[in-house]
Amino acid sequence: MEEFVSSVDIAGSGGRHRGNARYHHPQMRGPSSRPIDQLALDWKAVSRGSESRQAFELLAAREPDVSATPAADLEDLVGLLRGAIGDPHGGWAPRVLQGMLRSQAVHPLISRAILQALVPGLVTVARRLSWGSGGDWVDGGTFFSDLITTAWEVITDWCGEDRPYALLDLLSAVRCRMRRQILSRRSAREIAVGPELDRRLGVRTSTETSDLEVLAQTLEDLAGNQLDPTDAAVLYGNRVLGLSMTELAKMTGRSRRFLADRRRRAEEQFCA
Repeated sequence: MEEFVSSVDIAGSGGRHRGNARYHHPQMRGPSSRPIDQLALDWKAVSRGSESRQAFELLAAREPDVSATPAADLEDLVGLLRGAIGDPHGGWAPRVLQGMLRSQAVHPLISRAILQALVPGLVTVARRLSWGSGGDWVDGGTFFSDLITTAWEVITDWCGEDRPYALLDLLSAVRCRMRRQILSRRSAREIAVGPELDRRLGVRTSTETSDLEVLAQTLEDLAGNQLDPTDAAVLYGNRVLGLSMTELAKMTGRSRRFLADRRRRAEEQFCA
């Protein structure tokens, strides 16, 4: 990973791949303005070779949901996962990502594939954290490079874990760690989670607890509320991760009205 991180850190001239322009942000400027392009270049160099095919075969042998996809290598698999965002028939994608996280130990390239699949979500996290504004980063590009490194650490730390909400779990943990770095360098700036949620969640927060773990503990403590798991996931994605209804709709394939109703129902039960 050291080699990979170094290549991202020096990615100042990587912006020639305009196909990633929709993930770029005005604050990603300066000598490290195109880490996303460098990620794409690094991935392209390894994702179509024999090692990628071998990694996919080993993963598919362990994970039936992966085997059920039409992919032939990890490049295909990541492309399918990206394409599943917003697809009403994309319910298989969370299970595949869950399996990749659980069985990544079968080949080191699988961890890299998980990271590549997370890039759109990591951009959303960076945007919600204002690209490190107020921290020690010289620009948004260097902040995003650190965010990538943090994501890699979370992915590899969670090797072998079985997480049904792997995507939201990973993004939550990355956001939580990066937010702590920002808040340690500035006096005040919190992403709003709503006054009642903030009151209940704030008393439980520690440096070793992710947002999702805090929320899960809070929900567990609220005995008798019988919060629906789907309602809780929508509430978490919107109020804690800071994703908009439009973003959640694209990720889940559900309508914004459906998600808003779920969030409202969860809030009513949560704050009852």
